[in-house]
Amino acid sequence: KDGISKNIDSIFQSEKFALLRLKIEKLSNLKSDLYELETNLDTVIFDTFKEFKMSEILNSLNINGAFFEFLNDKLKHYEKNQKSKLESLEKVLQSLKNQDANILNSFEENLEKIEKLKQLEMGLLNAD
Repeated sequence: KDGISKNIDSIFQSEKFALLRLKIEKLSNLKSDLYELETNLDTVIFDTFKEFKMSEILNSLNINGAFFEFLNDKLKHYEKNQKSKLESLEKVLQSLKNQDANILNSFEENLEKIEKLKQLEMGLLNAD
């Protein structure tokens, strides 16, 4: 970790980074509209970072491919677990929808039976 921190510090203390800071400061002092300022900042930052030679920086940081592989595996495992949980929730939701449909059907059938019983009751009361 200390080596990585030192390498990162050396990047941000380099002449290129100091020059970038000066360019940004100069742009911020200019009287220009926001759009022009944003465009100029984008150009200056992009051009300066092209000079940084990122592949050399990554090599100097000793970024290990195995570490990224480990992170990627963890991410895939997490995504798989989340997908499994989502599928389980969808099944529960579908089951609840089916139960609701069954309850509604039973309720409607019961209402029909109650109506028939009322008709029978009326028929019996009128038969007397």
